[in-house]
Amino acid sequence: MTEITYRFSGHQTFPLRIAWLPKAAEQIYQKRDSLSNPDDGILHLGLGKNMVEALKCWIEAYRIAERKEGQWKLTPIGDLVFGEGALDPYLEDSSTPWLLHWLISTNRGSPFWAWECLFNRWSSTEFCASTVLEAFKRHSDQTPKPNSPVTLKQHWEVFLHTYRPPRSDAGDDNLDSALAVLSLIHTAGERPNAAGKWETLYAFDTGPKKTLPQQLFAFFLHDWWTAAFPKEETIPFRAILNSNLSPGRILKIQETELTKRLADLAAKQPQVFQVVESTNLRQLRRLRRSRGMEDLKAAYRNPRFI
Repeated sequence: MTEITYRFSGHQTFPLRIAWLPKAAEQIYQKRDSLSNPDDGILHLGLGKNMVEALKCWIEAYRIAERKEGQWKLTPIGDLVFGEGALDPYLEDSSTPWLLHWLISTNRGSPFWAWECLFNRWSSTEFCASTVLEAFKRHSDQTPKPNSPVTLKQHWEVFLHTYRPPRSDAGDDNLDSALAVLSLIHTAGERPNAAGKWETLYAFDTGPKKTLPQQLFAFFLHDWWTAAFPKEETIPFRAILNSNLSPGRILKIQETELTKRLADLAAKQPQVFQVVESTNLRQLRRLRRSRGMEDLKAAYRNPRFI
């Protein structure tokens, strides 16, 4: 198995902003190379040079577009959501931030370490800058070219700004990220660090995911299942909750909600899912694979606007 190389830089310290993906998709459809040509990007995207570089980085990280044969092309999901006749061309539906979160958190082609570290590997629901940066440094020091403390700090800050709920007094800088509406991360007080200095404590929101459509959850479940256990027909609930890159981990869903969602899928899609009960073990059986895009389209049939 090829070892995955995680990135810490490339985003130029800018989180993905709300208007960027629609702009990029439009340029790709018009066959302009605005993402690779900074001058063209400044003119047609209305962004500064560093922002164009950041958008080029993010559009791959969020798996919306990729560069093939010398030109940018939307991925099938990118085309479905942002392309011509798209489901959500201006990023207005509350399903899209969830989709983007899933796509970047499970990216194995050009992954960022912050998402892997915090959403997939972090064992606690709480964290603060000093402990996160220690974890970043440990991983970075194991790579052929360790990153500087400045790069690690910038990577942490970009991650945090991607999810931290907006402040009412932040002005234009408050428009950083479409993913902030998910409220997956919130401030949980303060605590002293190893040096005795007080710092902000953050926590994942593990409460009910009321804005996550059930069909989008089904898409995530199929996506993970096919990638992680392609030959398995039956999987324990605990694996869906806790295993590598599972919906439970990436979406920060508690066991109670996960159990209800899986039972609901089995009740409403009996030709696809069945709950299998046995002594001390509850499992989900998948009778057939999803075609993927059909579940994704179904999630957008009843739009819920941001």
